[in-house]
Amino acid sequence: MPRVNAPIFSLNGGEVGEEALARLDLERMQFAGALYSNMLPKVIGSMSLRPGLEHIADIDFGPVQLLEYAYSGGATLLPILSNLEMRVVKDRAVVARQAVATTVVNGEFGSFAGWSEASGSGASASVSAGDLVLAGTLQNRAAARQTISVASGDQEKEHALRVDIERGPVDVRIGTSAGRGDLVEALGIEDGVHSLSFTPFASTIYIELANTAARQSRVESCQFEAAGPMVIPTPWDAADLSSNLVKYRQKTDVIYASSTAYQQREIQRRGDTSWGMQRYKVGDGPFSLYDGNIQLQNSVSEGNGTITASQPYFEAGMVGRLFRLFHNGALVTDTFNTGGQEGARVRISGVGEARRIGYQVSGTFSGIVTLQSANDDGSGNPTGWVDVVNVTAPINTTYKDSDDNVIKFFRFTVKAGNYTSGSIVTTIAYSGGSQSGICRITAVNSPTNASMEVLKRFLNTTATSDWDYSTWSDYDGWPSAVERFGGRLYWGKGDIAYGSVPDAFKSFDDTIEGASAPIARSVGAGSQRGILWLLGLERLFAGSDVSEISIKASSFDEPLTPDAWFPVDVSTLGCSDIRPVKADKDGIFIQSSGVSVYRMAQDQGGNYGASNLMAMHEEICDGSPIVDITVQRRPDTTVWFVLTNGEARALTYEPSENVVAWSRFVTDGQITNVAAVRGKGQDSVYFAVIRNGKKRLERLADAKDCRGGALNCLADGFTTFTATANQTVFSVPQLAGKQVTVWVNGKAVHDQNNLATATGGNVTLTTPVPAGQTVVIGLPYIGRWQSTKLAYGAGGGTALFMRKKIAQLGLYLTNTVLDGLRAGRDFATLRQLTSTKNGGPLPKGQLQEAFDFDLLPISSDWNTDSRVCLEQRAPYPFTASAMVLDATTNG
Repeated sequence: MPRVNAPIFSLNGGEVGEEALARLDLERMQFAGALYSNMLPKVIGSMSLRPGLEHIADIDFGPVQLLEYAYSGGATLLPILSNLEMRVVKDRAVVARQAVATTVVNGEFGSFAGWSEASGSGASASVSAGDLVLAGTLQNRAAARQTISVASGDQEKEHALRVDIERGPVDVRIGTSAGRGDLVEALGIEDGVHSLSFTPFASTIYIELANTAARQSRVESCQFEAAGPMVIPTPWDAADLSSNLVKYRQKTDVIYASSTAYQQREIQRRGDTSWGMQRYKVGDGPFSLYDGNIQLQNSVSEGNGTITASQPYFEAGMVGRLFRLFHNGALVTDTFNTGGQEGARVRISGVGEARRIGYQVSGTFSGIVTLQSANDDGSGNPTGWVDVVNVTAPINTTYKDSDDNVIKFFRFTVKAGNYTSGSIVTTIAYSGGSQSGICRITAVNSPTNASMEVLKRFLNTTATSDWDYSTWSDYDGWPSAVERFGGRLYWGKGDIAYGSVPDAFKSFDDTIEGASAPIARSVGAGSQRGILWLLGLERLFAGSDVSEISIKASSFDEPLTPDAWFPVDVSTLGCSDIRPVKADKDGIFIQSSGVSVYRMAQDQGGNYGASNLMAMHEEICDGSPIVDITVQRRPDTTVWFVLTNGEARALTYEPSENVVAWSRFVTDGQITNVAAVRGKGQDSVYFAVIRNGKKRLERLADAKDCRGGALNCLADGFTTFTATANQTVFSVPQLAGKQVTVWVNGKAVHDQNNLATATGGNVTLTTPVPAGQTVVIGLPYIGRWQSTKLAYGAGGGTALFMRKKIAQLGLYLTNTVLDGLRAGRDFATLRQLTSTKNGGPLPKGQLQEAFDFDLLPISSDWNTDSRVCLEQRAPYPFTASAMVLDATTNG
């Protein structure tokens, strides 16, 4: 006697492999399918025809990398790296510059003409070798200023000042009066190119370039941008991008990027259309101890000079390297040409005569210079300066401090109002203690001589064999990974993770002690390449070729410090050199094979372990390695993977609801990259897709725009139009020569049974479109779903190995047009479903907001492996919330 079984199927199980189809003991198999192609499972239990891809821009620049910029404001921002260049997409267009007639005189610095000197006493601004040279002092800044006229027709146009800095720091101010920064104020920007946008709203504006550091800064050019896309130079070439070399992490308006072969970079946003890229420069470490007999001698105490080695040592790759030199005693000289200035400080300690300093005041001057002292605040900094002696005439004498065993600082200062005229030259000499200064190499002149800039003042100029060098440089190599965790910025180089001073992402000052000290500790990577990536979850993780490493302190909630650092392996699976992603407390990474995906998650005890997210479908990638990954958090958490075969895979991920559902994403083209960008509403997911022989940037349409109605974005490479009066011709150059679907104001004018052709990049409609109506034109695609073996619900137990027949199919559909839906026992025997309502057939093209009519007959034969196949053809929307199968078994 036949038995009738009508189990209810949820549709969020995702695709499973053939080898898993017999796992009837797993509850989730009741929700799974043998194929999800362009069908996207949803956490709530439904599946939909996946959204279409909107054409944004042509990005045919060779290999690219899409950077994710999380922005809480109204715009969606996407930096795009290509061969030695960066562009930025804002919403649905590449950031571009308008044509303006505003110019900078001598913006290439062939001479100083057009600029005016605005430096303080002792500082200077000049032009040398095609650069603007800004030489500041401890007391005064160097500045150059120019007055710019703006034509009336340009005053309400956005301008962009492009500043190319050869050596920073440089302050850039643009204002409506001299010295103001009411239009642009970009302070302390470093080596790199910055495109600073603003709208003048004035006939006269003022540009000021300044340097407040006691050394030279150099500006290579300062010009208004010409019309066209904003393009920022980068160090990364096509090969670097193809190798996934660039790792990055965002902190507010800065993206920190590492890449092993190049100095770290900061990608800076100062506005939606105002961007720059500069070197990430640290002035206080991290350092490695030199253990040898070479002596180094600095030629100056401050500013710019040279450093000489007693034996051949310097090599070209050492440009940018830091050197910290330790000297016994101190000798500092300052020159004061104005009031309100402070000189360098000298640190003293010890008892008795060890606390005696010599001081001298010379020069022809009128005014009062004051010797001051201050105690150490416990962290190496002075606190509470008090006057020791006031000097009004030249003097050369000594002073002995009486506070034995107290660490103190001494300095000269000219207080505001105490300066009248002349130059006051002061000197403090101290024979005790050990003082250190830091410099950066700016050029290597010979194996024994290099040019340098002083970052921390040297208190002596004698030769010393007691010195350190920075661990990062072209010579020493650069970090390969970056992460923001626990208030620190971490860089991974080799086997060492370097953590900055908390909340000071550009400081690695090892004179700071205790829990706030910088970190430089091994992670135990266990492979030659060392750290491939860093990831911050509840703990800091490092990925290597052979393991994933969890770094913890002595207790779970204790912060990482130099003394609380305990790395342990999460697993020994090993990682691919592709950045991982995180979803709340979980981390998702590519295993070293390149074709397996694993999850790092906590157990009930708070410890992390790794589990295989492809356990139910090892071949979901068809053997193609994964080359890119991103995670979309809204409307569902979906992890996107790009494969070398040009396809993508989607993982709908909500482990708390037991949803780990794979689906395939295929299109008429080759997908190469993916990125998900946070913004208002749904996350924006961007793909780089090669279509018609060119690489295009396309955006996954919002789910709300793929449900039928006037706007229905179920096409690939599509463009949306708002028609003018009786418009018939629509330009889609990206689809030239392709057959396309056309959706007009709630109706499929051309579907897959009646495709239009984009002849010469234009689609011509036979019926004019009234003004204001919405038109969507793009490439067709098909969504397919196939059931598993349907071995559930038999009266005597499992229906596996029983001959069975699917007589009827019941679907609960929402926001679906049945015209695109077909069903059958396999994809070769599909037929369009028909249904009636109130005794009559449903009208063609009608959107069914909720459809749960009578069971529909489908063609099926008696078979031990009877299946159900569904197919939906874009541009018709489709969402299946549940399914009922009228299955009859024999036996």
